[in-house]
Order: sequence, then structure tokens, then C-alpha cells
Amino acid sequence: MKENDETQAGHPSSVGILLMTVAFVFFSVMDATAKFLSATLPPAVIVSGRYVFGALVIALAGLVIWGKGFLRTANLKMQLVRGLFMVLATLFNFIAVKYLQLAQTSSLLFSTPLWVCLLSPLLLGEHVGWRRWLAVLAGFLGVLLVLRPGTDAFHPAMLLSLAAAFTLSLYQIFTRKVGAHDAAIASLFWGTAAGAVLSLPLPVVTGALALPQGPEWAYLIGMASIGSMGHFLLVQAHRLADASLLAPFSYTQLFWMILIGWLWFGDVPDLLTVLGALMVAGAGLFVFHRERVMARRLAMKKAAAS
Repeated sequence: MKENDETQAGHPSSVGILLMTVAFVFFSVMDATAKFLSATLPPAVIVSGRYVFGALVIALAGLVIWGKGFLRTANLKMQLVRGLFMVLATLFNFIAVKYLQLAQTSSLLFSTPLWVCLLSPLLLGEHVGWRRWLAVLAGFLGVLLVLRPGTDAFHPAMLLSLAAAFTLSLYQIFTRKVGAHDAAIASLFWGTAAGAVLSLPLPVVTGALALPQGPEWAYLIGMASIGSMGHFLLVQAHRLADASLLAPFSYTQLFWMILIGWLWFGDVPDLLTVLGALMVAGAGLFVFHRERVMARRLAMKKAAAS
């Protein structure tokens, strides 16, 4: 947490919020481009291109801004595990966007903080109180509103969106683990580089090898660059403002997904999808709030004990 409220309300935090919002505009454009490309390219090829070109963009930016020092990592093995979960999340998500509206995939991806909350006691040894458990329950009720199993609104690809949220939560948990030792930009590079190495064989392994043709190369490189820039802005945003201050602005992605989905693909989500998304987002925000409260209490206990 920043030293005082004045700092949080000041210029650096305002810039951090702006960068956070722009980052999620970029992520929305990346997903929309993946959906567009999925009409002619296999998801495995799109995922591989996203990480190979993305790693090159981050490496170039890192060398120009920080020099070779940005490559330092204290745990390369754990960074590779992060990369594996990131690739799986991206693969599941890119397959899902081929069949679903962008608003549907983003609504289900909003369950990621709820999965983190569920897994934290097992993987991080963190205590989760009854308030957060109730928020998780409310959030998954929102997920059911989006899924609507057993009705015509349900599509099997929705389960892939949930799988993407689950693997993304594992990625975030391992990011917490390496965050104690590695700089954010190092984690960004190694996660993306590991993703490039792990995803490169995907088209061959899945039997979906197909080279992009003509303008598809431009879309693929543009998508990878936009995704990497989005993650870079995310890193910069967290350097300027607290994560708890920035967290609510990640949910602006729903607006961008609805807008881009309507403008690009003519998709308009139904009322139950929007309501479910708001329930999931509200539950996620409450989880963030309770984490902030618990962090404050822990800091006060440590200060009192010292």
C-alpha cells in the first residue's frame, strides 16, 4: 500500500489507472483479433504466433528500457511453470472465442479471482474467511447465469472459458510465488518466452499446422504486439498504483468486449449474460476488498509486534 491517501489520489496513481484501463482495451482487441483469425487459422497456430512474436516485442522493449538486467530471474523453473499455465489459458480462451461472443468469454474469465481464492489455501497456505467464501459462492452463481447449462443458451465452449479462468488462476498464484524474488518485467519476459517455447510445437502436436497467408501475418503480429503492450502497461500501472486500487478497472474489459463484439462481429449479449457478468465482477471485487482488509490487519499486527 502507498504511504498515504494523498499519494494514491495523486498524479502517479491516476496515470496507473489510465494505463490499467488502456491495457484492458488492448487485451480486448487481442481477443477480438484471435476470434477473427480463428475463422481461417487453427487456434494452436494463433496461440503460437501470439507468444513467439510477443516474446520478441517484450525482449526488444526490455533491452531498450532496462538493458540485459531485466532478464534476471531467481527461479527459471517456476517461470517455465507459469508459462505453461499461461499457454493453456490462452489456448482454451482462443478456442472459446471462436464459438462464443466476446462478452461471454470475458464474463467467464472474470471468475479467475474466485478460483485464486479457492486455490490459495491449498497452494499458498492462505486463510480464507467466511465472507470471501460467500463471495465465491455468489460469483459462481453468476457463472451459472452465463452458462445456463441444460438450456439453448449453453455452448460446450463455455467450459473452455472456465478452464481458461482456472489455468489463469494457477498462473496468477505462481506469479505471486516468483514475485517475491523477480522483478515484474523479468516475470513478464520469462512467462512469455516460456509460452513461446511451449506453444511452438502446438500446431505440429495437434495436427493443425497451417501457415498464415497474406494479411493474416499482419493480424497475427499485430495481435501479439498488442497483447505484449497490454501486459507491459499492466506492469507499469502496478509500479504507479496499488493493486487494490487498480483491480476494479480490470472489469472495464466487459464494456470493451461488448463494444468491440458489437462493432466487429455484430454480437449483442443477452440480459442474463450481462447480469451474470456483473455478479461475477462484484464477487471478484469483494474478494479484492477483503484481501486488502486482511493485508492491512496483518501489517498492523506486525507493526504492533515490532
